[in-house]
Amino acid sequence: MLGATPKARKGAPAKLGSMKNPPVTAAVAPAAGGKVSAEEVWEVRPGGMLVQKRGGGSSDDEPSVNVKPVPTIRVKVKHAGVTHEIYISSEASFGELKKLVAAKTGLHPDDQKVLYKDKERDSKAFLDMAGVKDRSKVVVVEDPEAKARRLIEERRNGHLEKAAKAVAAVTAEVDKLAPKVASLDASVRKGEKVAENDVVQLTELLMNELLKLDAVVADGDVKTQRRMQVKRVQKYVEMLDAVTAKNAAIIRKSGEKLAKQQQPRQQPRQPQPQPQHNQYQQQQPAAGQTRWEMFDLLSSLPSTSSASSTTTVSSTASSGAPPANKHDWMLF
Repeated sequence: MLGATPKARKGAPAKLGSMKNPPVTAAVAPAAGGKVSAEEVWEVRPGGMLVQKRGGGSSDDEPSVNVKPVPTIRVKVKHAGVTHEIYISSEASFGELKKLVAAKTGLHPDDQKVLYKDKERDSKAFLDMAGVKDRSKVVVVEDPEAKARRLIEERRNGHLEKAAKAVAAVTAEVDKLAPKVASLDASVRKGEKVAENDVVQLTELLMNELLKLDAVVADGDVKTQRRMQVKRVQKYVEMLDAVTAKNAAIIRKSGEKLAKQQQPRQQPRQPQPQPQHNQYQQQQPAAGQTRWEMFDLLSSLPSTSSASSTTTVSSTASSGAPPANKHDWMLF
């Protein structure tokens, strides 16, 4: 028996080196043709057990003898009256065949309709399962409906991509303006005066970005991002409106304080009372300056009486004497 050992002493362990016929770890003898049979190959495991080597003597790098390589077939594809020969694996799918046909003809894979044995084949189906063999003939035609769907999808994706780029550009611009808005808001909260031109310019820039967002038409995630940016810009505009109101209040308070500081600290002058005799003299005119008014009735008197009255008044005024208490009136 292979691997038998002599009778060992009782209680003493048997040693592998003490065997008369040690086991062969390599091939005993190569068979005819230079190959070693699987039954003649043995190996010693780390525990000292002698077992048959796996793999039938072949190394791990060498492919197994039972595994057959996948054959490559030649398929004749007819498109627009021209036949093309395409080399492809027999286990490939019709989708892979469409890609190779697109490289030959320039027709987009999504626009192709593959017909084998007068039946349309799905892109996910496999050639060998459909019965395609070497030198089989396949017909490829253009599918107008598939092409229209593809163009619509590409246009939609291109529109969404353009909208996404527009929203991203607005987001980057708003990110640049946000620190300036925060700085102005912090200044007015501390009671500091800010320049009105800065507030106006920031408001105009934010409104321009808001107009750009209004012009963007998108769906899905891009629409959600657009809505978020619109709310963000509106928030900053409201903050600038509050900054304008607070800045106006600060300017008004500083102006009032400056006016109080510039006002002179002098008591108002009180008017002095004038003497009573002066007021009496001003109220009563001088006797020599008194003028008497002539009534229209005197104009109807005779010339002698008017002359005598005129003489009496003039003589009195020329003499400078005070007027008599009783005047000489003409008696009718």
